[in-house]
Amino acid sequence: MDRLLPPKGLRFLILIILIIGIFFRFTNLGQKLFDGDESITSVRAAGYTVAEVINSIPKDTIIRPKEIETFRIVSRETSLLDTLKVTALGAPQHTPLYFVLTRIWMQWFGNSAVAMRSFTVFTSLLVFPAIYWLCMELFKSSTVASIAVALIAVSPIHIIHAQIARPRTLWILMILLSSAALLRTIRLNNKTTWVIYGVTLSLNLYTFLFSIFVASAHGIYVFIIDFQKNKIIKPYLFTASLVILSFAPWLNVIITHVNTAKKMTEWTNQPAAFPDLLGGWLKNLCDIFFYWHFKYEQTFLISEKPFVFYFGIAILSLIIYAFYFLWRNTPRQVWLFIFTLTGVTSLAVVLPDLIFGGRRSALDRYMFPCTLGIQVTVAYLLATKISLASSTLRVKSWQLITVLLISLGILSCTISGQTESWNGQEDFIIQSSRIINKATHPLIISDDDIVSGLMPLNYRLDPHVRLMLVTQPNQVALPEGFSDIFLFSPSQELLSFMQKKTEWQIKPIYQSSYLNIFLWKASSPMTLWKL
Repeated sequence: MDRLLPPKGLRFLILIILIIGIFFRFTNLGQKLFDGDESITSVRAAGYTVAEVINSIPKDTIIRPKEIETFRIVSRETSLLDTLKVTALGAPQHTPLYFVLTRIWMQWFGNSAVAMRSFTVFTSLLVFPAIYWLCMELFKSSTVASIAVALIAVSPIHIIHAQIARPRTLWILMILLSSAALLRTIRLNNKTTWVIYGVTLSLNLYTFLFSIFVASAHGIYVFIIDFQKNKIIKPYLFTASLVILSFAPWLNVIITHVNTAKKMTEWTNQPAAFPDLLGGWLKNLCDIFFYWHFKYEQTFLISEKPFVFYFGIAILSLIIYAFYFLWRNTPRQVWLFIFTLTGVTSLAVVLPDLIFGGRRSALDRYMFPCTLGIQVTVAYLLATKISLASSTLRVKSWQLITVLLISLGILSCTISGQTESWNGQEDFIIQSSRIINKATHPLIISDDDIVSGLMPLNYRLDPHVRLMLVTQPNQVALPEGFSDIFLFSPSQELLSFMQKKTEWQIKPIYQSSYLNIFLWKASSPMTLWKL
C-alpha cells in the first residue's frame, strides 16, 4: 500500500464519522453516574487520603452534603505533592501521572464532574492522530489509518472510557504514542528518535502499571527482528535502561508499599467460573463494536446474555480471520509487531486467571493493548478488502461489513448516550437520589464506605438533604424533625438493628432490578429503605 490519501469520497466519509465520534464524547458529559472510581480520582487529585476523609467527616451526627463534597474539591489547602503522596501511600499500584495532570486540569477548569471528565475527553481526542501515526508507521497507508480512526471514533468502549475520569484513555494514548515512536525509531535509528521513544515509554509506565506488558512486547519485538542484524539492540538496551532508571522511584514506592497494593487489588483475585470468564471476554469483544442496551431487549426481545454470546462469536470469527489475513498479507515486521503487542498482554493477564483464579482478564481496561491490536488488524482487513480495484460481489460484501461495523458503533452511542447508564438499566444511585431529593426534609442514615459508596450519591443530593454516618450500627438513635428517614446501603448489622425495633416500620422504597451477568452478579438487588 502507498502513502497516498484515500479516495475523496472515503476521506469525506471518514471526516463525518470523526465529527460524530467527537460529538459523542462531549454529549451529556455530566449526565452519567459519577461513580465510586471517579470519586476516588477526585479525592486523590484533591490531595486527600481515604483515611483523612473518613476521619475528618463527623460521625453519628447530622451533616450536610457539602461536608462530604469538600474532600473532592481541589483547593489551596493541598498541593501537587499531596496528590503524589496520597497516590503513593494509598494506591501504589496506580502510577501517578494521570492524577497529577487531573489536579492541574481541575485547578484551571473547576471541580465539577464535567470539568474533571473533560480532561479525559481531551486525551481521547489525541488518540485519533496517535492511531493514525501508528498505522502509517505499520502499513504506510492512509486508507488503513483512516479506517482505524473511524473505528475508534465510534467505538463504544473508547467513548465510554473517554467519559470516565480515570487513567484509561490516557493509557490508550500512551500505548499508541510509544508504539508508533518505537516503529519510527527502528526505521530512522538516530539519537533524536531514541530519546522520543524513551520519553513516551517512560510516560507510558507512569500512566498505568500494566504498561510493563507493553514495554515487554516492544523488547521481544526488537530482539526478534534485529537478532541477526544487531543494529538496534544496543541502543534499545541503553534506552530501556534509562527508562527503567526513570521509573525506579515509583518501583521503589510499589515495593515499599506492596502490602497496600495487594490489599487494594485483592478483589481481582476472586475466583470465577470459566463460563462467566468466557462471557466476560466475549462482552469485551462486543463492546469494541456494539454495546448492548436494555432498549434492545424491549424492542427485539433479546436479553444481554444471548446477545453477548451470538454477537461475540460473530465478532470473534471476524477477528480471527483478520489476524490470519494480516499474517498472510503483510511483511513479518508488521504482523509480528501487532502479534507481540496483543499477545504479550493477553498471555500475561489471561493465563494467571486460568491457572490461579481471578478476573482481571474480564476487565476491559486491563486489555487495552489487545483492543488496539484488534482494531488496527480489523482496520487493515477492511481497508484492503474495500480498496480492491474491482466491483465484485465480494468487494461489495466487505464494503457492507465496513458500513455495518461503523453503523453499529454509531447506533450504540446514539442510544446509550441519551440515557444515564450505558446499558439503559435503572441505576440504583441515580434513582435513589431522585427519591431522596423529592422529600421535604429528608435524612439519610448509612454505614457504607464514604468515598466509593456514599460520595457518588452525595454528588447528586440537593442542599436540603441531611446525612448521618453511623459508626455503631447497633446503637442508632433516630433524631427528630425529619419528614423522611432513609437507609442507604446499610450493613446487615445496621439493617437487623432497625428491623428489631418494633416502634420503627422499615420498608423497601426502591430496589435495583439489574443484577448484572457473568462475573459481576449480585446475589440480591440493592435496596433503598425507608423508615
